[in-house]
Amino acid sequence: MYQIYFIKQCRNMHYRIAIPSYKRSETIKKKTLNYLIDVCDIKTKIIDVFVANKKEYEDYKYLEDLGIRVIVGVKFLHKQRNYIQNYYNKGEFIMQFDDDIDSLKIKKGKTTLILKDLNSIICIGFNECLKHKTKLFGVGAVDNHFFMNNKISTNLKLCVGACFGVIIDNDISLSLILEEKEDYERTINHFIKFGKVVRLNMIATKTTYYTGAGGMVDNRTEEEQNKSALYLCKKYPNLIKINPHRKSKYLELRLNSRAV
Repeated sequence: MYQIYFIKQCRNMHYRIAIPSYKRSETIKKKTLNYLIDVCDIKTKIIDVFVANKKEYEDYKYLEDLGIRVIVGVKFLHKQRNYIQNYYNKGEFIMQFDDDIDSLKIKKGKTTLILKDLNSIICIGFNECLKHKTKLFGVGAVDNHFFMNNKISTNLKLCVGACFGVIIDNDISLSLILEEKEDYERTINHFIKFGKVVRLNMIATKTTYYTGAGGMVDNRTEEEQNKSALYLCKKYPNLIKINPHRKSKYLELRLNSRAV
């Protein structure tokens, strides 16, 4: 039903896909790129992979044979996110994915199915951003039909870092300073500036958090995770709090969905 409504807009929408990656030159091909190219039929010419340095580039340059651009950015995820934000021109539509995504899932009754028509969903997300005059949209973090619904929301809900779309805005207020919980920080930054963030609640990521070699896992510590969580709660006490109901060795967070 979503595809039919937006088919005209999709024909005229131009976007690029940006994937920050670190020490996962094989994982990215087996996971995210396999999903985008083989499952969703995304053209390689619109995919950009951002690596940390010239040494990392040597491991990833084989992707250029597939038609993918490999761009040398900077080390550390939040700095790479900022680099990506400033790499593109203001107003461009950029879809970001982590490098270890298995797939996106779409709610279907009391189950979820692999989303194959990714293009239509991306078009919906960006069109909703334009409609509501904001510049960030995201999807759910948990591949579980119980936590998903067929609504598009614009209140303060997490746009998980594994998969999100931005309309490029180089305002320094949108820059990230946290390496951990950077998706919470980005969501809050956009909500403060625009008053809304779009979330497609019928879609969720299928991925494994906090595990796997490479990426943020190589640098993640419990201390840094908890330090970032407490920083956000202190800086934005009306927007975010510690979530006591989620059991984890890290402090988990909950956004105030009723915030205005």
